[in-house]
Amino acid sequence: MNPANTVHTSTESRGRSNLWFGTTLAQFLLAELRYFPGRRLATLRLFFVVLTIAIVSQSLHMPPLAAIAITLSLGYSPYANAGESLAFGLRQFGYVIITVAVSVFALAFAGNAPWLFLPLSLMIIALSLFHARLIAWPTGIAIWYGAAVLYSPTTPDADIYRALWFLPVMGGLAIGIWTLVQLTVKPQDPLKLLTLSLAGQLSSVEAILASRLTGGSLNAHERPYGKPGTFGKVHNLLTDAELIHPSLNRQRGIYVALLVEIDGLHRIAVWLDQVLTEERRNKPMSRQKLETYLALQSACAILRQGVTEGRDVSAQAWALLPDEALPAATLQTSPSLLTVLWRSLQRVAGLLHSLHDASALPESESADADNGDEDTGIPAWFGYSFWAMHVDSVQFGIKFSLGAILCTLIVESLNWPEIDTAILTCLIVAQTSLGADYRQAMLRVSGAALGGLSAYLYILLFQSQIETIAGFALTTAPVWAVAAWIAAGSVRIAYMGKQIGYSFALFVLHDFGPVTGLHLPRDRVIGIFLGIIVMGLLDYALWPRRSINLARNRSASALRTLAKLTARPQGQNLPLKRTLPLRLSAEKELAAAQDLLGHAVLEPDAGLADKMDERTAVSAIIEDAGNLSGMLLVRMSYRLLGGPQFNRFPDALREKSRAFDIELATALENAALALQGAQPETWSAVADTHELMRTSYYEHHGIETLPPDMALAWELRFELDRQIIKRVERIEKRATELATAG
Repeated sequence: MNPANTVHTSTESRGRSNLWFGTTLAQFLLAELRYFPGRRLATLRLFFVVLTIAIVSQSLHMPPLAAIAITLSLGYSPYANAGESLAFGLRQFGYVIITVAVSVFALAFAGNAPWLFLPLSLMIIALSLFHARLIAWPTGIAIWYGAAVLYSPTTPDADIYRALWFLPVMGGLAIGIWTLVQLTVKPQDPLKLLTLSLAGQLSSVEAILASRLTGGSLNAHERPYGKPGTFGKVHNLLTDAELIHPSLNRQRGIYVALLVEIDGLHRIAVWLDQVLTEERRNKPMSRQKLETYLALQSACAILRQGVTEGRDVSAQAWALLPDEALPAATLQTSPSLLTVLWRSLQRVAGLLHSLHDASALPESESADADNGDEDTGIPAWFGYSFWAMHVDSVQFGIKFSLGAILCTLIVESLNWPEIDTAILTCLIVAQTSLGADYRQAMLRVSGAALGGLSAYLYILLFQSQIETIAGFALTTAPVWAVAAWIAAGSVRIAYMGKQIGYSFALFVLHDFGPVTGLHLPRDRVIGIFLGIIVMGLLDYALWPRRSINLARNRSASALRTLAKLTARPQGQNLPLKRTLPLRLSAEKELAAAQDLLGHAVLEPDAGLADKMDERTAVSAIIEDAGNLSGMLLVRMSYRLLGGPQFNRFPDALREKSRAFDIELATALENAALALQGAQPETWSAVADTHELMRTSYYEHHGIETLPPDMALAWELRFELDRQIIKRVERIEKRATELATAG
């Protein structure tokens, strides 16, 4: 061992901390405060929102409401497109109305009976937190209720007035101004974003086909099928676009089918680019295959142009892709990948034609809503299984609502209303896991300290010289700008910007006129510390939610969903109805699991060797599951569009194919059980079953006697199966090792 290296390594890692995601504080700040595309516009939007709220509050003599409105607006995403902003604003206004009604009811019904009022408030906040966790939405109702009702529970009459006046004005300032700014400051049309996404995928396919013609490879896809949640974001753009362009509602079914078809086409092309070895690429192509690739590339370019310009180019595409150009012998004897690409482009052309044909109707109006489950007519939340499945959300709601009630009792017993920030702290730090709670608490404390310090400097240096609203806006603008810049960063630091703005606004906008009491920032920070301490104790004492355990549960749920994608589709329309909800669900679970792994780094024991190994294993499972999802979709396209019809195969051959599908599903189910610490009753034999199926196919189709191109087509098809098996076995092995170690 080299002593010099040891000293260097020790010095280099001295400042590293789990609080800064395994980096030093300087590295963390450099990474999180840097400029990246879109941040300038996002910062500008938040700055306009905050400055407008501050000026309006001073003009209308209601500064206390502005402080909370600024806090809320800094927590809203400045990257939302126009449709997303409108939907968010309308939904938040609806929640404000609900909160007003619930607050008035609670105060009128039980305001004068503390023994009833506190349990009722506990139940209301718990239900609102449960709902927020269930739909992955901000905890707005709980925060608004706490601010209107729990800040002074001994004066119910005044609280009713506050709920009727305070909440609508606060919501109008925060939500109204934020929505207005989002829709006026360089708004992003979701339909244009959707069009760019589709055109980008077609452009990628075109580039892959061009590289095939030149014998090269792009090799630009380290993660072949994108990060978990990528397709879900594109799918959400369609929902957002419908709000801005209501005429799209009638064509929703066609658009959904087009999204799925182009995404499938892109996945197939990416897989083709990866699976062809250098030896296979260097083999000279026959004239017929060369013409096929040229036709595919030209058709793809035409379709991309049609998508970009919003024109119907289906006639030109169909002229390049006639059915007669596909060899009949290939369709009957081998699963040609070129046939899959050919037919997929034909389907894209047909869907584009339907979009521009006024008489065309969607294939299925509910294509993206049908999950294949039977509707019993009874709401799911009446059943035990619903609550058993979401027991962690129930515990989440109970725990954080209990913290808010305890802080209310502490504030009232001490007769110290200035520390009432403890109440909202319990609701604001309510996150999905312990690691997320720690991150939020750390950002809240540091943001409060920076905001309070900025407020002190403002009072000491500038306040005495300000006589107009213009002067007030000019001197406070730098703090609003800094808060907006930080709030426009990644989720690892954004909340600090929100807290800087809140702490500064609480002090500067505490009342109309100059601030004279300098004790307020101190008391606010004390309240924040109190809330963090209370919730820290409750987090450990009551249902502790380890990030890594939640990530394992989410991954297990995704694996069970992927197991359902192994079944062979029975028709051309079924995949859209059945697989779309499944793939969206799997992507959502994998994305959530990936986020939870990031939170796990912040937990106290994250530096232990076994915890680091566990995070590494779960991360590898998530990555393999994401790639497996893409491969299963490629396999489905192969089966639907690739040539030989499955229903024409002998019964024995079909049984072996179904047996292989069952083994794949069993292996994924076993891995899901192992991730949750259980032992499967039976073990899968995926590789053996596949070898039996492969041998049967070779014998039935005489693959060894086929021409080289047809034999290669079969070999590529089996290569896809082998890649799937490799990932499934790797997932099962890692999950089993985790279960054994745990």
